[in-house]
Amino acid sequence: MAKARNGFWQLAEKVEAGFLAPFILGVARSAQAVVRDLQEQGPSWTGEFANSWEIASSGKISSGTGAAGAPQRLLAPILTPQEFKFKPEVKYYISNKAPHADVALDIAPYIPEPDKDVDFGSPLQGKKRRYGFRPEGGRRGELNGSGFNSASAPLDWYARYVQAGKMDKTISLYMDQAMRNVKL
Repeated sequence: MAKARNGFWQLAEKVEAGFLAPFILGVARSAQAVVRDLQEQGPSWTGEFANSWEIASSGKISSGTGAAGAPQRLLAPILTPQEFKFKPEVKYYISNKAPHADVALDIAPYIPEPDKDVDFGSPLQGKKRRYGFRPEGGRRGELNGSGFNSASAPLDWYARYVQAGKMDKTISLYMDQAMRNVKL
């Protein structure tokens, strides 16, 4: 009798895992798509910032390499059915671990280091850039007139992405796709 009970619970867990799988994958794909959007819309000089995004759940982290070059795809850690059911409403946290992330996100002012020779690396090809003069204490995207400072994304690009609902639309798109695959 005990064996039959254990078999029943194992079967119930497998059925539950099969039912939750599309939702779990939908959430993971949503997080991956948001990171792709951020890589495309954010500033990019060498690609280091674009490749420094990370997707974290409470127990696992998938991190970008932080390497120069074209943006690399980042896969979200897959949640187990138990993690999916019993975690808080927010399943993933997305952040950027680049040392200059606060500047690239237009949160902090750009502070040049005049006594230090800085090698910014070779710029990526294909990314549009604006050039101009950045006022002292100005943020990354604040350019006026003509000068040698550059910006490869508009000022406040991240805040606009979040506030305009683009992140919500990306999440909805992938969750809608996941829901279409559910057969009851």
